[in-house]
Amino acid sequence: MVTTTTDNSVQITNQLNIAITVYDTTSTDAPTNPPSTNQADYYPVYTKIATVAANSTQQVAVSETLARLVLTRADTDFPICVYVPPIMGGGTIQIATQDLTACQTAWSFYQTYVSQPYAPVSLQFTELLLDNPNVLTLNDQISSFLAQNGYPGCDYTHFSIVSYWATNSLQACPGTYYCYEPDNNTAGFVMPTVQTGQIVIANGNANFTPADGSGIALTFVNSILSSNGATSASGLSLTGVLRSLSWEGKPTQQAMCFSGKYNGTDFIAQPYQNPSLPWWAAAYDMAFATFLCVQIAMTLDMAVHVLSGISNGVQYLASKMSDFVSSVRSKFEGIGEDADPVASMGDPVDPINVDVDVDVDVDVDTDTDTDEDTDVDVDIDVDIDVDDDVFAVIDVDVDVDVDVDVDNVVDTVDVTDVDTDVDIDTDVNVESGTITALLSKVGSWIMTKGFPALVQNLAIMAAFQGAQTLLNVWKGSAQQALDNLSPQQTTGLGMLVNYMLNTNNTAQVRWNTFADWAQQTNPDTSSQETTLVSILMTKNDAADQAMSAWRWSTDDESAAVQTMSKTSSAYLAYQALATYTYKGQALPIKVACSVAMKYCGSSSTPSSQVSSAKTLSTV
Repeated sequence: MVTTTTDNSVQITNQLNIAITVYDTTSTDAPTNPPSTNQADYYPVYTKIATVAANSTQQVAVSETLARLVLTRADTDFPICVYVPPIMGGGTIQIATQDLTACQTAWSFYQTYVSQPYAPVSLQFTELLLDNPNVLTLNDQISSFLAQNGYPGCDYTHFSIVSYWATNSLQACPGTYYCYEPDNNTAGFVMPTVQTGQIVIANGNANFTPADGSGIALTFVNSILSSNGATSASGLSLTGVLRSLSWEGKPTQQAMCFSGKYNGTDFIAQPYQNPSLPWWAAAYDMAFATFLCVQIAMTLDMAVHVLSGISNGVQYLASKMSDFVSSVRSKFEGIGEDADPVASMGDPVDPINVDVDVDVDVDVDTDTDTDEDTDVDVDIDVDIDVDDDVFAVIDVDVDVDVDVDVDNVVDTVDVTDVDTDVDIDTDVNVESGTITALLSKVGSWIMTKGFPALVQNLAIMAAFQGAQTLLNVWKGSAQQALDNLSPQQTTGLGMLVNYMLNTNNTAQVRWNTFADWAQQTNPDTSSQETTLVSILMTKNDAADQAMSAWRWSTDDESAAVQTMSKTSSAYLAYQALATYTYKGQALPIKVACSVAMKYCGSSSTPSSQVSSAKTLSTV
């Protein structure tokens, strides 16, 4: 219950059995007109103005006209509520148990959201937060969303202040963290076994003790744990990522992990000893979307408060939300190289003729006793057609055409030539939402199960983030999604493509892993085809040479397609492809991809595996 008083102070009644701290959190800079669209200008600045004892009432002076008070537990700084005093001064607020409970519920959601960024509820929350053009109604919509998804009683404001606490308070991540210097290189990973230091976070303080025994005090600001004046080249600078430990076989546990640089060297800190797998290779990139949304949520909440004092200020910001989001994206893209030191390693992705066509030619010469030569040319052409209907509806279709030309030349004594041309077209329809749906499917699988498989015998040939270049071939039909895509957000697809080209694992093992992705996430046909074409487009000398050297007839290829088509589901089809051989040989990876493309395009593709892509906004 809030009532107005006549003086410039707030009467706070603390009904809890714990002391509370009162912060004024209004940004220090006065808003400009027109308002700034730079997210950094709305970052909360917490200034402690009072402490209220347990079960007591106290008058708290408020000096700012447009104050925004955040009340927290005095012992842990965990947030309890937000209170905005009347502009004319004064006010009364009572802090009750339900206020603390609401923030605890918001904290439960925050942990799920950040540690499981591809869970359905997380994807829906991201879409809700970013797609709503009217920021004035966002609080009501988020409140309804949280209540409907098992988090009743909390709202957008609770999520905002919990997000600030989680990314700026050492009270949010207490514990002992064991430090290592991983040897990151493209040839693979050897898990570090020598501990190079220890970080202890307790009672709101953090201290790093390197192997030499000296102590270094650390601060935690905006998810960065760092020593004073640290840069990528000097001092300690680590980005914290709240992770689900599903990769370590503990899906019900969550833990803060840190990765970055110490005096220019790759450095990690984790809450358990002896790393068992290179989580730092993709942890930041896989959580990139939630990093953006957490930052947007807490600063947009502040921006609405600050701009409420300017005529049409909030409406102006709503009309410029793309600029606001871009300022956040740019900042967090910049810290990614240190946070995920592996993601940018490997050769730049060099798509085969991506500017015009994706041409992969296979010349097949089969000599028989009758001196019959069969030449098969497989051309994979990516064509983008824009059709303007009479109803003025623009349809953008991206077609991946697989043309097979078979020339049978039968030489007899009188040199009679017989030419037969067969054209087979397989189209990939990349409609609105397809790219986002694909990245979500791959990301979900990697986060819950796929990562340990993808890093098995890892060799980095193509940069994980380079998958963005592969996806750009469909920019005509997925313009908005690709324009709003950061390189970090394609890391999952990049890891999968890289894995499928990695000869350190057998072709059978690789296709069985691909089958597991199909089984776990049930990707629609377009997602399967887009992934297969991405593998075909990726320039790789070994894979390209193996495809160029492959020899078989059209009938032989059709037999392989039929083997896949006889199965009852897509994942079983890929399992069949994993064990398929021709004359005792496993199919080269790109030859197998062309077989899988024909399987996807055939009428026998199980209808249960084809579903329309849900349109989700790309963060």
